[in-house]
Amino acid sequence: MRSDWIDVKGRVAIAVLAAIAVIAGVAIFAGAGGGGAGGPLDPVAQAAETTTHAGGAQMALRGSVGVPGLAGAISFSGQGSFNFAAHEGSLTMTMAGFPASVAAKLEGGSLQMTELFKASAIYIGSPLFAGRLPGGARWMRLDIARVQQALGLDPSSLTSGGTNPAQYLQYLRDAGGASTVTGHELVRGVPTTRYAGSIDLLKAAEAQPGANRAQLRAAFQKLISQTGLSSLPVNVWVDSRGLVRKVSIELSVNAAGQPVKATVVTEYHDFGATPTAAAPRSSEVFDMTGLALQNLPSGG
Repeated sequence: MRSDWIDVKGRVAIAVLAAIAVIAGVAIFAGAGGGGAGGPLDPVAQAAETTTHAGGAQMALRGSVGVPGLAGAISFSGQGSFNFAAHEGSLTMTMAGFPASVAAKLEGGSLQMTELFKASAIYIGSPLFAGRLPGGARWMRLDIARVQQALGLDPSSLTSGGTNPAQYLQYLRDAGGASTVTGHELVRGVPTTRYAGSIDLLKAAEAQPGANRAQLRAAFQKLISQTGLSSLPVNVWVDSRGLVRKVSIELSVNAAGQPVKATVVTEYHDFGATPTAAAPRSSEVFDMTGLALQNLPSGG
């Protein structure tokens, strides 16, 4: 396999992985709970706590990202399940809206991906990888814990599992943001109350354990300086049982001086036990953790 392909595709894969991780984190944040500054007085934080005790849920996700230079937005949709207690699950994703030159190289013009969250790693599989990964591998693996450690973060205290995308609820709760009722709607036929709130990134950083506080504050300050985004606006739909049924986020930020817009909507249903996420056989996996570490910006 050509080294230039590894370099270019590796960077692309890292970018896609980061985008999906952020999307999943924001969208699934309602799945975590366990005390915090928000406490039982905040209905969204309380609903997150209740949802956690449900064990897990099936998910449906959709959204779009407007990329500078493209006539339209890149859209994505997916479905899967997540176990809130074990911090594991899976997502199948379809991405479309690529430029014609890229779409022509994809089957049906869209990119199919499968994500597995297991222990401290994320596995990504796609037909695009066929014949293109070293050793005939069919999956790429990224060890999130190692990447976090390279950034000076303690994975065990920050995410209780390294790949738990539900950590954003912790940020919402620790930021002390209040939520307000904005309406009442049906979600998959279930009556819900809609709440609006936000995650103050710097407040969330200050509430983290001492081992992570300074590093997370620095990371968020860098993010704010690069994007102008100091808080994450969210909408959450909660049913009469106190379960989170839907989460949405709509962002407009500046990245490298270019406007980027993103919309993500995730729905939750069939709460309870979820299928075990089985990691692929090692012979089928290309571990891209080393490549990711090499491409980390200087100073994290």
